[in-house]
Amino acid sequence: MRLRRRPTSSVAVLVIAVILVILRLAAPSSPPVEDLFDETDVTVKRAVDGDTLLLASGQRVRLIGVDTPETKRPDWPVEPLGKEASRFTTELVGNGPVRLEFDRERRDQYRRLLAYVYLPDGRLLNEEIIRAGFSKAVTHFPYRSDRKRLFVAAEKAARAEGLGLWATGDTIPATPR
Repeated sequence: MRLRRRPTSSVAVLVIAVILVILRLAAPSSPPVEDLFDETDVTVKRAVDGDTLLLASGQRVRLIGVDTPETKRPDWPVEPLGKEASRFTTELVGNGPVRLEFDRERRDQYRRLLAYVYLPDGRLLNEEIIRAGFSKAVTHFPYRSDRKRLFVAAEKAARAEGLGLWATGDTIPATPR
């Protein structure tokens, strides 16, 4: 009489292989960019307004340290210089490549990516917007102190030159968040 060997090890390997394939197929094709890198190159689809970008991937990016006048809130009127700030950002980023650099907080309460945005020529978009006078340096949120100093210096330069918000002494009106 011949003894039959049970193929338990072969069956176990096959079951594990099937489970791994199913898990691989069920996993998202690629994790969000901010989960992988401290910085990454992306393509901008368009500027939503002066301080928010829409990426080709569909993700929204909110610029750290910047708060331009509102243009898109349905319950809020377009604020002075809002359209100009939006146009300024659009002209700088177009629909081209930018490099995102992340800080400690990767997303805001609206699930937008929070980032420093570098233009292809190496300029920091966040700083350029402030330096042009389209935003105050927003320093009450936690982010890198070297960037806070950079943004405060850019705001001082814009104030001294009377640019944007400081052309007539106006500031951004308080906006409920």
